[in-house]
Amino acid sequence: MDWDRFTESARQISWIAYLGTADLAGRPHVAPVSPGFTHGAIWFATRASSKKWRNLTANPEVAFHWPVGGASGPGELAAWGTAIPHVGDDERHRIWDAGILPYDLSGFFQSPDNPDVVFAEVVVGRARLLGPDHVPDVWTSSDD
Repeated sequence: MDWDRFTESARQISWIAYLGTADLAGRPHVAPVSPGFTHGAIWFATRASSKKWRNLTANPEVAFHWPVGGASGPGELAAWGTAIPHVGDDERHRIWDAGILPYDLSGFFQSPDNPDVVFAEVVVGRARLLGPDHVPDVWTSSDD
C-alpha cells in the first residue's frame, strides 16, 4: 500500500477515526477524532484540557482505528505512530490556517485564539488496511 491509498481509504471509510492513547501507567483511553493528513502524518485537533491530550503528552505512542464501513468501503484501517504536540499561538494559527483538517474548526473551537486548542501531528510508522479478502495491505514509513 502507498500513502495515497491509505489516506483515500481513510476518507472513504469515515471522517471520524478512533484514537487510542495510554497514560504512563498503561491505562488505555479511546476517543473519536477527525483526522487530516500530510505525507506520513495524521493530524488532529483537541483541547489541552482533554484526557487524550494529557495521555499523549505523557506517552506519545498512539493508535488509530477506522472501523469497517459500508459494503462499498475498502475494509478496516488502522495506523500506529508517535505524536508530536503543537502548541502556542503561532503554531495554533499556522495549523488552523493550513486547512489540514477536514472540517470547520470554528464550530468546535471558536477561533485559533482559543488557548485550549492544541494540535497533534502523529508521525505514522505503520498502517494496515484489511480488506474483504482478509489479506492485509501494509504501509510503513520505510516505504518512502
